[in-house]
Amino acid sequence: MPANVATDQMNATAPSQKGRNLPQNIEAEQTVLAACLLSAGVFEEVLLRLNPDDFFRPAHRIIFETMRDMNARSIPIDTVSVADNLRAASQLEAIGGEAYLLDLAANTFALTSWQHHSDIVHRDSMRRQLLLASANIASLAYDSPVDGKELISQAEASLFNVTEKEVNASFRSIKELIIEANDQIAEMANRGEALQGAPTGFKDVDKLFNGLRGGQLLILAARPGVGKSSFAMNLAVNAAKMKSTVAFFSLEMASIEIIKRLLSSEAGVELSMLNNGRINDNAWAPLFDASETLSNIDLYIDDSPGLSLVELRTKARRIMRDVDNGLIIVDYLQLMNPVIPHPNNRAQEVAEISRGLKMLAKELNVPILALAQLSRAVETRTDKRPMLSDLRESGSIEQDADIVMFIDRSLNEAEAESDRRPDWGTADLLVAKHRNGPTRDIKLTWVPERTKFMDHFDDSEY
Repeated sequence: MPANVATDQMNATAPSQKGRNLPQNIEAEQTVLAACLLSAGVFEEVLLRLNPDDFFRPAHRIIFETMRDMNARSIPIDTVSVADNLRAASQLEAIGGEAYLLDLAANTFALTSWQHHSDIVHRDSMRRQLLLASANIASLAYDSPVDGKELISQAEASLFNVTEKEVNASFRSIKELIIEANDQIAEMANRGEALQGAPTGFKDVDKLFNGLRGGQLLILAARPGVGKSSFAMNLAVNAAKMKSTVAFFSLEMASIEIIKRLLSSEAGVELSMLNNGRINDNAWAPLFDASETLSNIDLYIDDSPGLSLVELRTKARRIMRDVDNGLIIVDYLQLMNPVIPHPNNRAQEVAEISRGLKMLAKELNVPILALAQLSRAVETRTDKRPMLSDLRESGSIEQDADIVMFIDRSLNEAEAESDRRPDWGTADLLVAKHRNGPTRDIKLTWVPERTKFMDHFDDSEY
């Protein structure tokens, strides 16, 4: 039975006491719908809390169900679009016309109270379901010809249908899970030396992680100027060359600047030549070859400023649809806009963003590498070696991340002379957290003229 038909039947048949109305709060329903019309991000959150049949008023169920269908088709949710979809389905007049939608959207205060009101809508929906279950049990007790045990069983089933919706549990037997785990282990064993996830192109990194796995959130952080963006670009190209589909979201650098850096790194041509246009004759051939190579990899770049989690989710879904081996890179986390702004609490905003990225990684079953800022505390120490507590808004980021890495290198030759700093031309990739394996430091080679990180090699003998 369709959800709204069942709800209509419930509203008509559920018992009342001394003329009392069924539990409902039309104003709360209106507030929730208003917030959804005003913010697509709010709708994404409400969708995790409510179903269309949680709304008492039939018009409200129609509106919410229409929003849900639009969201599934990646259609923006706003008053005009919702009205257009309702009109196409011949349901616009049934909900009160476009004027009703405009009245809902006029309640701008809904954005500050929708969470509390969604709890009210859910609570009243559960109460109505309990009343329907009690009516069914009462009917069974009066009229059912079955024996006592069967009567109790049917009564329990009526209540279980309510509690199942409330708890929304997804228990699986250990037998089923062991079979699935053994199948996965066998599949991994059959791959031999092949990586189990997206490759990074760095030998020691891939050896440690065995590839970047679907559902993982990885954090990469460094001091300003150390090269976390360059490392992420190098990794993106490496992965794409090895048949991964890579989506690179750059909130800080324009796409044309990224391309220049990629060409410099791939062609072995100094970046300064590409920036000032003074390219010598010997550089043109490698540039053409690099252009040809990069043109044939699955790497997509988005440089939209102020990207929100909702926008990233929509774009990522489109790119990663039907992709076997994907990777998403975000440069960088603290520049993203939250779904719901908290002007006086940036830590809470960052917590929502990091949690949203982790949920997106699990939803799409792809790894997400998010770059992050360090706090100024690292600059006050002599050795400048980053640690987990140096992550800005570190609590939530560290908690959500499966892997946390830092890049550490000397920013000048004088700094490199210290015994406690990396040698000039090298960098350390510090794996500070690895949820499913060991942590360690990985030495890399840094080529500043090409903004390129490479597997470490010792050139002292040359």
